Amino acid sequence: MKKIKYLLLVACALVILVPSCTMYHKAVPLTPINAQVNFDMDDLEYLGDVTGQSEQSYFLMLPYGGRKYYSASLMPQGLGLALPNNRGYNNALYDALQQKPDADLVLPVSFDVITYQQFMGHRDVLKVRFKAYKIKSK
Repeated sequence: MKKIKYLLLVACALVILVPSCTMYHKAVPLTPINAQVNFDMDDLEYLGDVTGQSEQSYFLMLPYGGRKYYSASLMPQGLGLALPNNRGYNNALYDALQQKPDADLVLPVSFDVITYQQFMGHRDVLKVRFKAYKIKSK
């Protein structure tokens, strides 16, 4: 009986202590080599860097809290970008695009994810960075 109590105590301690860690993730989205732009860079006016940040919590893989109903579209489909699509990223993209509302084109530079593991869930802090451009009118 004592062995069972000790096993349960050790199992409970592992469940509580092991998932409590912090992970850092940084990536640069890639486009395939066959991506083609039909205009020159001389046709674009550089507006500056834009960044966005959001925080999203998850309980048993289900998002809760944070801002709902914000959505952002980064690029036309088919460019093969490696940006995930979930509520946290949509909020960060939305914040970035709001900084330069007259931008016609944004190019992804990088995104950072800091994941704080918690009991039965986790919290992600997301940061995205883009270069914003406007197409020059002739």
